[in-house]
Amino acid sequence: MEEIEKNEGIDTREETSIYFNNIIRRDVIPIRFDELSAETVEEFSRQVRIAFPQEGDQAVSRVKYLMPYILQNIDWEIYAIPLQSWQIGYYYQRERFLNRTKLDYDRFIQHEPMQEAITALGLEPEGVFEFILFLKYYYGLRSELRYSCSEQFDSLMECLNERSEADVTMDVNVGGKHFKISNGAFLRRMFESVNRERLSDYKFVNDFDQGSARDKIRALDYYMVKTLLDYLPISHSVARKGRYTQAERNFGLSVLSVCGRLPDVDREGECSQENNATFDKLMRDFAGTRIPFAMELFL
Repeated sequence: MEEIEKNEGIDTREETSIYFNNIIRRDVIPIRFDELSAETVEEFSRQVRIAFPQEGDQAVSRVKYLMPYILQNIDWEIYAIPLQSWQIGYYYQRERFLNRTKLDYDRFIQHEPMQEAITALGLEPEGVFEFILFLKYYYGLRSELRYSCSEQFDSLMECLNERSEADVTMDVNVGGKHFKISNGAFLRRMFESVNRERLSDYKFVNDFDQGSARDKIRALDYYMVKTLLDYLPISHSVARKGRYTQAERNFGLSVLSVCGRLPDVDREGECSQENNATFDKLMRDFAGTRIPFAMELFL
């Protein structure tokens, strides 16, 4: 396999790979490490050791909690290629992750609320850190992306199809002057005449730096916290009854703190019951939101 280029820039393709989009499961039911079969764990671990021969069992320990996330989000039957060491080496580029995210394992260990939450949930610190590192890297890249021209055009056409012509208006800005077009029939015919396939030919829309942000930062916070709570093999000593336990809340808040999304002045207060409102509002505001696979735009 060719060496992966060490360019820290984001992928600026106009559209994501159609092939890869086809192999991502859209309606994913999260599973956890302790739900994987012994055979699956053994084969994944064997491929990890091949991918990282110098690290061996340490690499296996690091990616332990990532196993079900990667295995569950890719439809391996459609992919038609069994999981191999080169794929793991491509998915999991630890040095690149560390360099870009600036996360540090020693500081993570010194984050007392995080370590208390990890202990309360029956988790292992190293595996948790690697999962956070993985998600922060890929969701961090995603935070820099804008909707591509093709995606914006598709969104516009969807809006046109959902509204009657009488409800369609368009504001046009030319040289600082605004004009309003209220002829819905004209607007519909105009956009229907556009050749979508030619959109990527124009230089000013050849990447993801145009248009509105793809994801709000708080949405990315939700993706990360919810993914971790869904996939980590959390031990529940108290029945949840559909609600998050205080240890889970503390953990979610600690994740935000470690990632620099909470003030780092009072960790004990910010990552405890005193700040439940922050966790609860985040989970409530985005409840039911589809959480994209962290890597879906970068493979």
